[in-house]
Amino acid sequence: MRAMVVRAFRTPPELREIPDPVISDGDVLLKVMACGVCHTDLKVRDGLVPHTTAPVVLGHEVAGEVVAVGRGVIGITVGDRGVPYGYETCGTCIECRRGQDSLCESLSGRMGFDHQGGQCDLVRVPARLFLRIDPRLTFQQAAVTTCSMVTPYRAIVRRARLRAGETVVVVGAGGGLGLHAVQIGRLVGATVIAVDSDVARTDAITEQGADHVVIADDNKFADTIISILGGRGADVVVDLVGATASIAEGINAVQSGGRVVVVGYRAGQQVQAEIPDVVFREVELYGCHWASIVDMIEVLDLVAEGALNPVITRTYPFEQAASALDDLEGGRIFGRAALLM
Repeated sequence: MRAMVVRAFRTPPELREIPDPVISDGDVLLKVMACGVCHTDLKVRDGLVPHTTAPVVLGHEVAGEVVAVGRGVIGITVGDRGVPYGYETCGTCIECRRGQDSLCESLSGRMGFDHQGGQCDLVRVPARLFLRIDPRLTFQQAAVTTCSMVTPYRAIVRRARLRAGETVVVVGAGGGLGLHAVQIGRLVGATVIAVDSDVARTDAITEQGADHVVIADDNKFADTIISILGGRGADVVVDLVGATASIAEGINAVQSGGRVVVVGYRAGQQVQAEIPDVVFREVELYGCHWASIVDMIEVLDLVAEGALNPVITRTYPFEQAASALDDLEGGRIFGRAALLM
């Protein structure tokens, strides 16, 4: 089959022929129809994600159609449209039993990281990790939803426990996850304050439902947030940037009892805070690592119902994966992009 292969770290993916995946009992074979392009793909390409090796086929935002079904699979047939949950979890460890699938203690692999990703013709998917999609969804909508929408959904709804009437600050609101985070905050019924470094993205951020947009190219935004809120901090800050300075500002921007959820990550960045301030104001700090299977099902349903809308501004033929990554790295993609097969 065809695949876009990163043969060595820090080199672009190249079109190659590789063996078709072999499915076993309990698996399905998925013909890839669309694959989202994510900043994490850049990190994997450049060898910045732990436990990844080259050569590697990128792509963890995948949607397609079932073309073969292994023995013992019940309820899935050839022609079914769906998405894989991209972490091959054990399903039996304490985290899996708690529904914390992305924290599986016996993970077999991650699609597009240490297992073959979706920038190819075919992928093997354990049937228990295949999620059928609503016919109202396009393949590219479904693919992009599996990362850029479910991740902020988990951060806002599960980790931060945002409630209607509260205020949420989205740091990095102009990015692929940020635009969707703004939508999710609006859907919950919160006041949404968006923070970004690029003034050119102001209108597009507002279109997603932001009540206020703060441009802070130096990661200094806490005083502005508090001023907007009449001297009181926000209830929740969701940091999609993951810089030392942005996290510190997020902690400063929440009120007593406020919650800060860190989603973005960069090598070498740290959480720095005055511990007495965190203690006496009872600031809650959380990390958020992707999402669970239940999160994914819920968000796919919300997209199918029209309650959330994936912001896809660019599509590329499968063979132009390298160009898509270059455009993403160069800041030439607003929202999300997808490869179409």
